[in-house]
Amino acid sequence: MAGNEEDVFRKAKSEYQALQILQVLMLREACGRSNDSILGVCLDKCGMYGTPEEIRAVISFLERSGLVRTDKVEEYVIVAITDSGERVAEGKQIVDGVARPTRK
Repeated sequence: MAGNEEDVFRKAKSEYQALQILQVLMLREACGRSNDSILGVCLDKCGMYGTPEEIRAVISFLERSGLVRTDKVEEYVIVAITDSGERVAEGKQIVDGVARPTRK
């Protein structure tokens, strides 16, 4: 892959990881909260593997964008979705850096 194609791939992957994290937090089982380790497993299961550092970078971006709140508990980052994060996950709000959900 040429350099530009790699950049496009990395950007798209990061945007879809951000969306997927928000959508996982929206699941009834998650109750709007999870930790970075579980979110990493969820991303891996849907073909969006990321290193722990990559996943924490995406979570950090989501926090800076006001889409999640985080707390550090021991070695984990606890992630909670915000109202804005819910709107983005549902496709009701657009945020640059987060993929848009596909219509069902």
